[in-house]
Amino acid sequence: SNNRDAGILRCIAHCILAYIEALVEYFNKWAFIYCGIYGYSYVEAGKRVMNLFKTRGWSTIISDNLINRLLGIMCLGIGVLIGLFTLFVSFLVEEIESQSGWAGFGFFIGFVMGLVLSGLMMGLLANAVDSIIVCYAECPAEFGDSHPELAGGMQRTWSQAWSSLELTGQTAAG
Repeated sequence: SNNRDAGILRCIAHCILAYIEALVEYFNKWAFIYCGIYGYSYVEAGKRVMNLFKTRGWSTIISDNLINRLLGIMCLGIGVLIGLFTLFVSFLVEEIESQSGWAGFGFFIGFVMGLVLSGLMMGLLANAVDSIIVCYAECPAEFGDSHPELAGGMQRTWSQAWSSLELTGQTAAG
């Protein structure tokens, strides 16, 4: 009886996970970008962009998007630098004003401000990179026609990182 109950629970869990996977596939940042570029509804854009990436074999590329991690580390570094700067300023204020206890508060305020402001700027940059990836996946030949040097550099770099993937071919969305 326990074995049968465990099998039923596994079946239910598998069904729930399949539904969650389907939802995640359509509700993602790539769908938002595709919606903005082509004007499809959000669900339609999600279907089309995932079909595009699957047709191209780019599932590895979109799941291995390191730019967001790099930009997150940069935001953290900027937050620490601004926090250290405000820590230094708060030490000066403590010396001049003869007040104590402001150093930690100064670091915290500077860190949060640096993190938030750099996060806004890095988020904009990350979205621009994601848009370039979608546009390049959609029309690599057109990009090569209008910007041959950049397309060649992109082709060489991506071929080194993902040698098993072909970066040209027919469009999947049209």
